[in-house]
Amino acid sequence: MRLTVLGTSGAYPRVGGACSGYLIREGNTALLVDCGTGVFSNLQQHVAPWDVSDVVISHLHADHFLDLVPFRYALWRLQRGRPNLYLPPGGTEGLLRVSSVFDASPTFFSDCFEIAEYDPGARLQVGDLHVEFAVVKHFIPSYAVAVMGERKLAYSADSGPCEALEELAKEADLFLCEASRCECNDETSWGHLSAQEAAEIARRAGVKKLLLTHFWPECDYSGSVKLAAGVFGTEVEVAEEHRTYVV
Repeated sequence: MRLTVLGTSGAYPRVGGACSGYLIREGNTALLVDCGTGVFSNLQQHVAPWDVSDVVISHLHADHFLDLVPFRYALWRLQRGRPNLYLPPGGTEGLLRVSSVFDASPTFFSDCFEIAEYDPGARLQVGDLHVEFAVVKHFIPSYAVAVMGERKLAYSADSGPCEALEELAKEADLFLCEASRCECNDETSWGHLSAQEAAEIARRAGVKKLLLTHFWPECDYSGSVKLAAGVFGTEVEVAEEHRTYVV
């Protein structure tokens, strides 16, 4: 299993960067998890759009799904590929509310994607991989994702500290975890994690490697990462855009 990081910023992309997007490949499956602002441009540096077999969206904050719009236009224009698009409950209606501002067609997305809404309580088969979900602590319904093939990759999506995330990440080979709270005393960000909190969850879950992501572009996380390493150990890294990790 290989993970290519396409975007690491939260809310808005850093200069030259992108928001949340992660390409996971194993066998004949190319799974894109989240597709935030700037992700579609970065995706094309690694695979052709029509070679993406499946897309899973963790929740409907713009920095996790908005580049589905240019993705859709590319599929429509090029007339190649028809990925499976798995949305959270209520996601179909949510996407159509967004697209209705500029295109009233009820099939705007379904013309180019095979759309289904996943059941967070059920296992989802995605090509050579299977996917499990957990409802996590955020400002809107958000679903952490565990992707399993020969190895296990857990992804926090957007989440504050919660037992459901720890359980989903249990014994993962790689835990891709948000660390948005660069100011640990920021009580307005209860729906996110600090790097130290992410490390504490990773340690309790017994994961093998922790990869931190989803940063405010202007924050200096160097101190936070040192704290995280002190909690979890040496296997803590900050996710790098365009880098591919072997899980």
